[in-house]
Amino acid sequence: MQAMGKIARVLPANPDKVVKAKNQLLSDFTALVSDAEELLASTAAYSGETVAGARTKFKGSLDLLKGRVSEAQTSAINRFDTAAAATQEYAQENPWKVAGVAAGVAAVAGALLSALLMNGRR
Repeated sequence: MQAMGKIARVLPANPDKVVKAKNQLLSDFTALVSDAEELLASTAAYSGETVAGARTKFKGSLDLLKGRVSEAQTSAINRFDTAAAATQEYAQENPWKVAGVAAGVAAVAGALLSALLMNGRR
């Protein structure tokens, strides 16, 4: 069961939510880069209070980004593990259905491969 959890971690449970989360992270990363550029510019031109303010803003953006990445990762892992557990449970409750589907897929793949190989010999 643990191997199934590891495999399921790479499969998105809801592609729309994954895209939305990715877009939010990209937006946060863009803001972080913008704040970093502001910090660099203010460090070069000024000293003292202006630099401290820019550094504080930069640190806040970085902390926010780290928190969102951590939350997104935890949420994704939880969803994937739940999906993996449901799949494992279904396979254990319906082994003949799973075997039948696997046999059907293998038969279709074999027929397609055979047809391709036969056409290649002509």
